[in-house]
Amino acid sequence: MSPHRKTLLEGDVQPHLRRLAFPLALGMLALNSFSLIDTWFISQLGTRYLAALGFCIPIVMLYMGVIFGLNVGTSAALARVYGEGDIEKFRRMATDALTLGAVVITAAAVAGFALIIPIFRLLGAGDALMPLIWKYMAIWYCGLPFLGMMMIGNACVRATGDTRFPSAMMISMSVMNAIIDPFFIFGWGPFPQMGLAGAAVTMVTSAYVMAVISMWFLIFRKQILVGPIWHKDITASWKRIMHVALPSMISNQISPISAAIITGMAAGFGKEAVAALGVATRIESISTLVFYSIGAGLSIFAGQNFGAGNYGRIYEAVRAGVKYALCWGVFISGVLWIFAYQIPEFFDKNENVIGYTAKYLHWVPVTYIALGVMIVYNAMLNAIGRPFRATTLILLKAIVFYVPLAWYFQQHMGFAGILLALVITNLAVGVLAVVWNRRALG
Repeated sequence: MSPHRKTLLEGDVQPHLRRLAFPLALGMLALNSFSLIDTWFISQLGTRYLAALGFCIPIVMLYMGVIFGLNVGTSAALARVYGEGDIEKFRRMATDALTLGAVVITAAAVAGFALIIPIFRLLGAGDALMPLIWKYMAIWYCGLPFLGMMMIGNACVRATGDTRFPSAMMISMSVMNAIIDPFFIFGWGPFPQMGLAGAAVTMVTSAYVMAVISMWFLIFRKQILVGPIWHKDITASWKRIMHVALPSMISNQISPISAAIITGMAAGFGKEAVAALGVATRIESISTLVFYSIGAGLSIFAGQNFGAGNYGRIYEAVRAGVKYALCWGVFISGVLWIFAYQIPEFFDKNENVIGYTAKYLHWVPVTYIALGVMIVYNAMLNAIGRPFRATTLILLKAIVFYVPLAWYFQQHMGFAGILLALVITNLAVGVLAVVWNRRALG
C-alpha cells in the first residue's frame, strides 16, 4: 500500500485537505493567471480584438467542459479504486481513461472546427469580428486533444493523492504560455505578427509539450499506464468512468451554454458590454479558483475514503471545505469591491468597458460565498458516485434560474439586469446546495 493512500485514510482531516488543495490552488492560479495575461496582451490590440475574444470564451469553456468532465470522472472513479487497495485495477482503469479521453476529445475538436461559423453567427458575431474569431478557434481546436491528454493524465496522478505533479504541470504550462505568447501575438523577433490567432498558437504549442511530458511521467516514472490499450473489458472501465464523467461533462457544458446565451444578450448593448463580460469572466476565474481547488482536494479525499468505507471522515472534510470556502468568499469579495474600477484598467482603457466590468465586480462577488458552498458540495457528490444531484444544481444555476431571470431583468434594467439575475441565482443555488445535500451520504 502506498504512503499516499495511508495518509488519506488515516490522521487529521483538515491538514490532509490543505495538503491536497494547496498545490492545486497554485496550479490553478498559474493557469488562470495566464488567462488574465493572455487577455491583457490581446487587449493591447484594441477593443475589437477583446470583443472577439469575448465571443470565443463561452465556446472555449464549452469544450473545456468536456475535458473537465472526463477529468472529474477519471479522478473520482480512480480514487475510489485506489481507496479499495486494488492497484492493478487502478492501473488498468487509468489507461482506459486516457484512451477514452483521446477518442472523445478528438471527436469534440473535429465537430467544433466544422461548426465555427454557424455557432458564432448564432451567438451574434458580425462580419467585422468573424475573421478574428475563425482564425483563433480553428487553431485552438488543434491543441484541444493535447490539452485533454495532459489534464486526464493529471487526474490519474491526482487520484493517488499526489497533487504536486499536476500542480507543477499547470505551472509549467502557464510559464511557457506567458513567455511565448507575445512572440506570436505581436510578432517579436523572427515570428510573424498573428494578433488574436497568436494566442491560440501559444496554447497549441504549450499543450503539445506538456502532453508529451505527462505521458512520459505516467509511463516511466509513475508506471501507472499498462498495455494493451484495447482489451475486452475496456467498455466496463469506460462505463464506470462515464458514470461520473458524463453528468460532469453535461454540467460543465451547461454553464458555457448559459454564458453564450448571456453573451448574446450583452451583444445587444454593444461590443463594450461583450468585452466587459470577457474581462469579468477572466477576473472571476482567478477569484474563485480557491473554491475549485478545495473542491478538487475534497474530491480526492472523499473518493479514497468512500472506497474504504470511512464515511465519517467525508462528513468532516465537507465541513472543513465549507469553512474554507466561507473565509475565502468574504475576503475576495471585499478585495474586488474595493478595486472594482482599478482592475479593469489593466485590460481596456475604454470607459464603457471599465464601467460595465466594475459594475459586475461590485455586484456578483457578494454571492461568491454561496457559489463556493455549492462547489464544495458538488465535489463531494461526484466523489461518492452521486453526480446527477450535482448536475441538477448546475442546471438550476445556469439555465433554469439564470437565463430566464437575465432575459426578464435586462429588458427593464439593461446590463445591470443581467448582473442582478446572476446575484439572485448564486444565492438561491447556494442555499439549495446546503439544504439538499446535508444527508447526501445517508
